[in-house]
Amino acid sequence: MLKRVTAFVSAVLMTLCLSSCSMTEKSEKQVKHSTDVPPKMVFLGDSIAAGYGLEGYTDTDNYNCRSYSNILKEKYETELDGKCGHVMVNKAVSGYTSDELIDQIQSGELDDALKDSDAVVVSIGGNDLLGIMLNVMAKMGIKDAASFDSGDFDFMGAASSLLSMGGDIDNALTKFDENIKVITHELGKRTNGKIYIQTLYDPLEYFSNYKIVTDFSNDKIGRLNSIISDNASEGYNVINVAAVFKGKAGELTNISDWDIHPNAEGHVVIAKEVDSAFRATGFSYTTTEEGELKLTKEAELAIGIGILGSVAVICATIILVWVCRKKKDNE
Repeated sequence: MLKRVTAFVSAVLMTLCLSSCSMTEKSEKQVKHSTDVPPKMVFLGDSIAAGYGLEGYTDTDNYNCRSYSNILKEKYETELDGKCGHVMVNKAVSGYTSDELIDQIQSGELDDALKDSDAVVVSIGGNDLLGIMLNVMAKMGIKDAASFDSGDFDFMGAASSLLSMGGDIDNALTKFDENIKVITHELGKRTNGKIYIQTLYDPLEYFSNYKIVTDFSNDKIGRLNSIISDNASEGYNVINVAAVFKGKAGELTNISDWDIHPNAEGHVVIAKEVDSAFRATGFSYTTTEEGELKLTKEAELAIGIGILGSVAVICATIILVWVCRKKKDNE
């Protein structure tokens, strides 16, 4: 009898093993990979980031000009091809001040773009200052550098104009100092990605014949850039565009045409700076990959029940045999 029971138990276990073969699965695991550049980047801010003035730019389309965001998009699509892929979103709006950027962020308009972003690049502050400064120059009668005539220039009137507008600019800088903190805080609530803020180059350095203007501009834009640098502890990295543009406003901007924006070469230079900033910090992405073949929970349960059942049958059989033999011996 014991042999028959053993054969039965073996058959049961064999059946369970065979049936469990159809109850296997491959486990999945999350694998983290390092990359030098962001799989998804978002550009925010003003006309510099939007690509204003470049061929192909329109006020409703930031994606068909050779702006620095589009230069990097093309570069990273190639670099990350076959890995995680690349996404670029540009929500910059020409004319935006820091107040308007805060409104845009707080409106929720950017939430979907920001929530899974790896890098957020912000260009802001130019419209807080430069509009005021250009108005001052216009009131002083400065329309271009070539027409400057020191003999006819009213230095006293220029000084008076600058002093009268200095208070407005100082107030704008104080407000910008508050706004940069708000911008960082609001972005931090909406993204786990790294945040980068660009410094502002000084296009008015081009008017070197108007030292009273260039000194004033250097001071005010210098203070704005100090605000950006000093607040980096709020949670962002600084991309020092101002440093690479210094002394090159005539080469890298359209200021000779009374346009403060970067030209095509200027955007190439900014792209290199942003790229360097990205590579200095680095990024990562996660993929889901197949692991080893393993039994499903159902298979593990079935085998466990089978083993327990078989053990119970064996024990019961042994007891039954022992009882039968004991009874026979007593007879």
